[in-house]
Amino acid sequence: PETYAEYPTCYWLGRVIAHHYCLSFGMYWGHRYLHVNKFLWRHIHSLHHFATIPLARATYMDHWFDNFFNAVISEVATPLLIPLPFPVLVASRLFRVCESLEKHSGVSGGVNVVHSLQQALPFAQMPHHHDWHHEGHKGSNYTFASLGGLWDVLFGTRHPGRAGGHAAAAATRDDTARVGLNKKQHCRNWLDHPYVTPVPLVAFFAATARAWAERGGGL
Repeated sequence: PETYAEYPTCYWLGRVIAHHYCLSFGMYWGHRYLHVNKFLWRHIHSLHHFATIPLARATYMDHWFDNFFNAVISEVATPLLIPLPFPVLVASRLFRVCESLEKHSGVSGGVNVVHSLQQALPFAQMPHHHDWHHEGHKGSNYTFASLGGLWDVLFGTRHPGRAGGHAAAAATRDDTARVGLNKKQHCRNWLDHPYVTPVPLVAFFAATARAWAERGGGL
């Protein structure tokens, strides 16, 4: 619409960041629940975790329902909650695809262009965080967020991974602080109860349904 031109570039930049944090919130709780729910883990998400040392080609090595559910969050729910102009939405999705490929690449450093761009955001993460997530199979309940690292920090699932070892060159400020303080890492708590973990996800989809209704039932 012509009204898009009425807003400055900084407005759209802020809106894109808010859009990605919203997407990441839904992905975070969906991903965490896949680890908590034994049935979903055994029959769906464990397929992706056969890659204990991830490479880029393992990015989309998922059960079809895993990919479908992620698509509902990213391509239906989030655009309803925080709409973007179509060209901006496409660009943001390309950014998201590159982010996903990078975090499964097994390489953590300056060559990770997308992750390096995120370093300006609070609690940004790098691929070595997701490596740790895969190394531990189901038992490594860390780093569930898809973009940035804010939700992992707020909800107690952040882990510096090997930032104190071979990934030291890619360590973030948060990693350095955690390694230096030898900060105790996440262990299972009440948020991992199978009746509690899906609650934020239900709220996310309830907000999506309301946004859909307010738009007259259209996208």
